[in-house]
Amino acid sequence: MALIRIFSFLFFLLTVSGGFSQITFPIDQHNGQTIETCSGTFVDSGGDTLTAYGTNENFSLTFCSSEEENPFLKLDFLFFELGQGDVLHVYDGGSDQAPLIIQAGNYDLDGESIVSSGECLHFQFVSSPSDPGAGWFAPISCKTLCETFVAEIIPDENTFKYCPETGSVSFSGSATYQGDNVDYDPTQFVYEWTFEGETFPGSQVTLSLMEPGAYPLTLSVEDPQNDCTTQVTEILMVGTVPSFDGTITTADTTCVGDPFSLVGEVTPTTWTGFPTAVVETVAIPDGTGEHYESSLEFDVFDEDAEILSAIDLDRVCLNIEHVSHGQLQFELECPNGATVMLKDYGSGTANLGEPVVWSPVPPGVGYEYCFTNDEPQYGTMAETSPQYHEYTDTDGNYYFNAPYLPPGTYTPDETLAALTGCPLNGEWTLRVKDNVPGDNGHMFGWSLFFHEDFYPDSLIFTPEIVFQQWYMGDTPLEGNPASVTLDDPGDYEFWFVAEDNFGCSYDTTLYVHALPLPEAEIVSELEMPVCEGDSTLLTVQPLNNDGHHWVYQWMYEGVDIPDATHDTLMAKEPGSYIVMVMDTLTGCQEFLDFLFEDQNCDLNIPNVFTPNADGINDYFEIENLEHYPQAQIQIFNRWGKKVFEHSDYYGNWWDGRDQPDGVYYYVLTYSRGGERRYAEGVVHIIR
Repeated sequence: MALIRIFSFLFFLLTVSGGFSQITFPIDQHNGQTIETCSGTFVDSGGDTLTAYGTNENFSLTFCSSEEENPFLKLDFLFFELGQGDVLHVYDGGSDQAPLIIQAGNYDLDGESIVSSGECLHFQFVSSPSDPGAGWFAPISCKTLCETFVAEIIPDENTFKYCPETGSVSFSGSATYQGDNVDYDPTQFVYEWTFEGETFPGSQVTLSLMEPGAYPLTLSVEDPQNDCTTQVTEILMVGTVPSFDGTITTADTTCVGDPFSLVGEVTPTTWTGFPTAVVETVAIPDGTGEHYESSLEFDVFDEDAEILSAIDLDRVCLNIEHVSHGQLQFELECPNGATVMLKDYGSGTANLGEPVVWSPVPPGVGYEYCFTNDEPQYGTMAETSPQYHEYTDTDGNYYFNAPYLPPGTYTPDETLAALTGCPLNGEWTLRVKDNVPGDNGHMFGWSLFFHEDFYPDSLIFTPEIVFQQWYMGDTPLEGNPASVTLDDPGDYEFWFVAEDNFGCSYDTTLYVHALPLPEAEIVSELEMPVCEGDSTLLTVQPLNNDGHHWVYQWMYEGVDIPDATHDTLMAKEPGSYIVMVMDTLTGCQEFLDFLFEDQNCDLNIPNVFTPNADGINDYFEIENLEHYPQAQIQIFNRWGKKVFEHSDYYGNWWDGRDQPDGVYYYVLTYSRGGERRYAEGVVHIIR
């Protein structure tokens, strides 16, 4: 940070009109001296702001006015930076016995002034054993009594920056003499305010601030006792409303569960007190060899102001619509005839703005496209991928999924440094050429801005956006762009809020309609799991009495099944089955999944059981018979007599308790896959 401040200060010294005297008074070289002067510069032992002073220094120096008619000494500390623990003591008089004005360390005097009450100021500097700072730089001047009489405008809201339509704001005035030994009575001061050509008496004033702009407010204060008058002016700035062009949702209509993005684009609006734009609606000549051309003329800059680097020309903006940006060429010419190609012809076919594609007559809607070398959002137009949107043009035609280049700042095809040496004052000309007949477009104007350091504050300012946030209702969303997925069908509002350094808040609203997904489930003919080798019919069953406009695609283990495009599927192999269900009225898709599981259903028929009521193997139970409902069994004794029979044997097991031990014969009849099967064998009863 220190180096940035130093280089900024050196730049100021090199550019300020008139410069400063070459006489310097390093404190170490004049240690212990009293110097009578009204010019020169007081500096530390380093001699400049790039060379640090030394450690363990202890020097003192006194300055006194050399002009009897200007008895008050003033030092303006244009730069002041001391290391930790280093102190410059300033006394209001000729020695360290005079009243102490300040013990200044760190940056305490940076940008501040010290004025004596009498003819002299005494300085004593003490540095620590380590880490010296860059020092100080303070031009010396002498003032009359009235030149030490200063006024201040104090805003009630502690700022001179306001929001549009702020309404009433109040200011207080105060005045004082910078020296401490001046005899004056502040109750006798006479205050007068000047604003917008009107004057207002009194130490306070209330004004109405509504429209964006820079408004000088001047306070004049008269001290009749000392016959002194002072004046101060502050620039009251009412901020501009930013543009939300380029703030979009990637889907105005979406399906529940489908992600989409909210893209917030807020561009501050520059206010100027002089013309910076051509505003007109003109058809661009359509491949005829002619071209659009218009000029801006500037006369508000210093006579020798010129382009020194690519960022001195802050941006060139075109408000334009056209069917195909690749057919266009943009060229800017400066007052000395030098030119730069902002955009050359290319192969791109995306729209600029919202053109009327089918008719050359009605103008479409222009978007603002700017070219800058100072951190542009996009590369050149040729290398920027188009986005897609839907819109209805000014002639009533609807466009779906139309490709376009978004508004914003782009990198020019040629660097703006090509205009180095161009004077700022004079005529600047923009040319737009269309080299292919058949497609049309319109210019709505263009603007040109230089770096704001070239302008006086009263002529131009641009609020800075300091906060941006997306909201869904009252809930803030993360990021910009913000990724959103809606869980329920319906209409949703999304707010994009931006705040600037004027304390002003602005917002825009986007609306998204969420469509419902098909509601259904997969129903299996057989209960899962099924027996090995079995097939089951899977059916998509709607849950909301819908389904008339649905189409289907079945998948097995993530791979499409050819021709499986109906609401049913005969599943023959175990695994994961998925069906895509799409509602052709909305285009919304739902994916339903079903896990087809099988198991070993082979019957395990015992050849012995022990019906002795011990709770172990008391019944003639057949393992896996639950998979064969309505299985029938007949049991015969060794002489062929039927001793047991049941038409649904599962769970109705034979207990054999009324039969003696011995061998018995069984016949089991069951069905599988529509095929009737039999199992025969013997079983022993043992007690």
